[in-house]
Amino acid sequence: MSKSILIVDDELDFIGLLRYRLQDWGYKLHEAGNGTDALNKIWTHMPDLILLDLLLPDLDGLTLTEILQRQDATRHIPIIMISAIGSEVTRVSARLAGVSDYFDKPVDFEKLRSRIASLTLQNDDGRKSI
Repeated sequence: MSKSILIVDDELDFIGLLRYRLQDWGYKLHEAGNGTDALNKIWTHMPDLILLDLLLPDLDGLTLTEILQRQDATRHIPIIMISAIGSEVTRVSARLAGVSDYFDKPVDFEKLRSRIASLTLQNDDGRKSI
């Protein structure tokens, strides 16, 4: 069974680029253009991983991450933040909020592919491997 990924970004061109790559790599995809839509899709589809932009029109990526970390049903979902804001302060804030990894735009797709694969592999006991 293919792993599912939720892409959360308000840039349609970037979503299209991610969609093209991720489908080619064999992942099942869901998409959201803002934080509220993302929360609805998370509860509906419970993805194996979330690719999350930092700047969104309603809830920013850090707030969305914090919401997910407070819920038993969602805190296990790995989150990779992808943003054009690559400051060290932002990276540290993202890690403290619960983000598994942080990639700058433009994305190195081979590194992203490797990281997605490592985060979506599950051990026999059901824990996410990191």
